[in-house]
Amino acid sequence: MTTTALKHNKQAMYLPAILLIWFLLIVGLSLNQFFITEKGAPPLNLLMTGGLSLSAFFIAYWRMPEFRNYVLNIDMRLLIILHSWRTLGVGFILLYYVGELPALFSFLAGIGDAVVAVSAVFLTYAMFTNTKGVSTKAVFRWNTFGLLDFVIALSVGVLTRTDAILFQASSVSSDLMTQFPFVLVPAFLVQVFTLTHIIIYLQLKNKYQNNIQF
Repeated sequence: MTTTALKHNKQAMYLPAILLIWFLLIVGLSLNQFFITEKGAPPLNLLMTGGLSLSAFFIAYWRMPEFRNYVLNIDMRLLIILHSWRTLGVGFILLYYVGELPALFSFLAGIGDAVVAVSAVFLTYAMFTNTKGVSTKAVFRWNTFGLLDFVIALSVGVLTRTDAILFQASSVSSDLMTQFPFVLVPAFLVQVFTLTHIIIYLQLKNKYQNNIQF
């Protein structure tokens, strides 16, 4: 095995370990009610952890050539098919029907996640079977839609908290999403999926000019 291959395998082992440590940290913070805020106050701690994770990624990407090389060589099909797990977002709609979440947030987040998840499966299938490759525009559009879905869902989630601007539209708030275990969605899963979106953009910019082929 070459030195380059050994380094790549070593980095591939580091990534699950980092994700596990990150996950356990978020669990510990959420169990200590770190993400719960006063009524009417924005979820600053939640936003702060998101900002820290993104900052850490970009610092490592810009300052560590080996990490950057590893990121740019992750199989894009794997990054995309991971989003099939976003079918779990339908659970937001179920929580609306049991009176735990407001309709505006539940349906926007749930339907948006479902569309992203199903289209991710079809896109990945096309990348495996289409001998001519998949258009970079198709990947870019799917990736942008998936990222915008997060931005919209998170924004509406903040705005439907108790005493927030959109809270008056419903007698139910989105405060549940700052409580354990539900807070693991915005505090961990959304951040991980957001990083996969960013990596796909970076790969599109650095590796592929016309069609994505494997």
